[in-house]
Amino acid sequence: MLNCEWAQTLTRYDCKPVRGIRGELGLRIGTPFSLPDDAAIILYIIQAGDGHLKISDNGDTFAHLSALGLDLTHHAKVRALRDLVMPHGLTLGDEGDFKLLTQNKNAAWNFARSVTALLAVAQWARGQMNDSAVEHDLLAEAEPYILARNPSVKVKRRVHVRGASAVDHIFDFEHGNEVIDVISPSPQATGGAMRKVGDVLNGPFAETYSPLIIVDDRTDPHKAESEIGILASLVRAQPFSALVKPLH
Repeated sequence: MLNCEWAQTLTRYDCKPVRGIRGELGLRIGTPFSLPDDAAIILYIIQAGDGHLKISDNGDTFAHLSALGLDLTHHAKVRALRDLVMPHGLTLGDEGDFKLLTQNKNAAWNFARSVTALLAVAQWARGQMNDSAVEHDLLAEAEPYILARNPSVKVKRRVHVRGASAVDHIFDFEHGNEVIDVISPSPQATGGAMRKVGDVLNGPFAETYSPLIIVDDRTDPHKAESEIGILASLVRAQPFSALVKPLH
């Protein structure tokens, strides 16, 4: 059943039931991300035959960017947008809709990829408009990918875990037996993560939780690789780019 309760296996973003143009069941998912004028990035999930779903922005992004003054009638710009979303599995339709077709079993993963694709479109638009780049919510972007690894297990945010020092440490996510932090590639973030993990691994919940640190490597992969190497001496660590790689 395509409903907002089911959508919890994809994301904790805002959800509202809708109907497609032919009366199909669908969901409107409001993300915490935005276009250059702060309009929310919206995705729609619509039934598309047995065992398949269509994930689409319904043409909203293209239309909104055109309304902001971006001339998207040029073939070069349309081609640039198609090339931008293609690595994430999306196409740009003749009606200006970014979309993909997915099997139900892969919906969580492809929803996350759709979010990443539209974030790339928003950043491209800011560049075209000479607008300043916006640092989006890294945790909100990571969450659907973490959930997609095992959609049957809910993701919890801001989980408290007591360490050996009797201090309660807050991790960004809990997913199954993993407690996960998503950090920038900086010595300060690495140092804080190592102190936290070291305390937890010597504390009363060492056998309960398996810490994982995800380092955002998309801007400076060499710096991220260095920080991951330091973290790996104590805790499992991986780059953000590995998190968003296709599962199959």
